[in-house]
Amino acid sequence: MRGSPAHRPRRSLGQNFLHDENIARKIVRSLSLNRDDAVLEIGPGRGMLTKHLLEESGKLIAVEIDERLIPGLRSIADAHGHFQLITGDFLQIDLDALIGNEDRLKVVGNIPYHITSSIIFRIFEHRKRFESMTLMIQREVAERIIAEPDNKSYGILSVFSRLYADVKILFPVSRNVFTPRPKVNSAVVEWRFFPENRYRLEDEALFIRLVKSLFNQRRKVIRNSIKTMDIGEMDIDFPMHLRPEQLPVTEFVRLSNLIANGRKRP
Repeated sequence: MRGSPAHRPRRSLGQNFLHDENIARKIVRSLSLNRDDAVLEIGPGRGMLTKHLLEESGKLIAVEIDERLIPGLRSIADAHGHFQLITGDFLQIDLDALIGNEDRLKVVGNIPYHITSSIIFRIFEHRKRFESMTLMIQREVAERIIAEPDNKSYGILSVFSRLYADVKILFPVSRNVFTPRPKVNSAVVEWRFFPENRYRLEDEALFIRLVKSLFNQRRKVIRNSIKTMDIGEMDIDFPMHLRPEQLPVTEFVRLSNLIANGRKRP
């Protein structure tokens, strides 16, 4: 099976197939599924997680980009009537159309390292449709996600994760449980989304642009970074001499709201 062209990992897709049943069961247990739960699986691959998700959930929607893997996934699902398998690129599909009337799904996946941030932000954009997200990702990225201010790992993913969810690393995963074996270890991270943002934002689009702009110039102090955002001159009572990695989420929110309110003045 491992040598078959239909199952040989493609480097271009960043495929590292999980082959450890114990890790698969541990991930599925962490979801605390019941028959009322609908699950969205990103990149089911050879179906190591899929078969356990089908046993525990009420509905499973799986999105797989590699057409070679579809026959194997369908054979796993033959005995289950609650399986919807989509062939396509998760970053390109219409998520609202895919989800339909389902609400507050749980997302799970062993995702390619090179598109981790893109997948996370795609889910963030549609977070009101989801209850939680549980992903197996590179350990280094997991540590950035849970990093605190005044830490060199603290960044864009840290801020948005804390704004939208309670987030934590569930457990580390050795690189030895994958085929092919990656060069780095992994970790399983869980986000439990708030029904609404934790803090009130006057202008969420501005907040998103602000956080990304400041961290893209993280060596600059805030005063100098904001000058590149074309938001005009305004008198803001804020410690503009700080750098973005020094700001907790609450301060990003405060700065964004100060700017938004300043722009509203006649």
